[in-house]
Amino acid sequence: MQITEAPIHASLAAVDLARARAWYSEHLGWEPVREPDGALVYEVLGSNFTLFTTPNAGTAKNTVMNWNVPDVSTEVDRLRSKGVTFEEYDFGEFKTVDGVMADPEGGKSAWLKDSEGNIIGLTSSPRDTRPPSLSPMIAASDLARAKAWYADKLGFQPMFEMEGVVIGYPSGSTTFSVYRTDFAGSAKNTVAAWQLTGIADEVARLRGRGIAFEDYDFGDGDATVDGILSDEKGPVNAWFRDSEGNSLVLIEDRR
Repeated sequence: MQITEAPIHASLAAVDLARARAWYSEHLGWEPVREPDGALVYEVLGSNFTLFTTPNAGTAKNTVMNWNVPDVSTEVDRLRSKGVTFEEYDFGEFKTVDGVMADPEGGKSAWLKDSEGNIIGLTSSPRDTRPPSLSPMIAASDLARAKAWYADKLGFQPMFEMEGVVIGYPSGSTTFSVYRTDFAGSAKNTVAAWQLTGIADEVARLRGRGIAFEDYDFGDGDATVDGILSDEKGPVNAWFRDSEGNSLVLIEDRR
């Protein structure tokens, strides 16, 4: 399977996984469906995301996951009743008012932080006919450079683009966005993951397109070899970085 055919999900960092699990349960009503070592896997609104333990939690100063909803104001009111606090931001021409930012075309946005400091954005637009879902937000300091990199190296083509602001991409049955922010590169943890089969073949193919895979030593005998982490069943993970310094990972799907 090639990366463009694979589903992508956000990877959210956590210092205290038990605390994060309690926060998502109490404030959002979400429970994990799987609990591999050091991680929690959620399936919400037909989308997946992962919380994983890392000392680098909280380093990302940018939005890491987007949650599109039917109406942001309604969702903000509902979540506030569950104890969620929304952030106030001033972007110059646009800014939040009581936690909600509106644009002239009827779109709305709001931002919250989870217990680990991860920033999650809520968006709604009268032009967006998609059902509610979650998707990764990938930061870029140079959006044109990122667009060229994702096309040349990974083969992704945009499904929509707001020039100089954000580019949306399809990936298998899922989507992700690359967006312009001054905080690109602040995250010291993995920010997004593709689940696919045949990871070794895809690593070889992407290397042929110029992708350099990272080598890591996690201790206790767990280390990548030539860019691939394996266990007794074979290849498991392979990490690489995009043009903006974001850490991304391929995961072998064994389900």
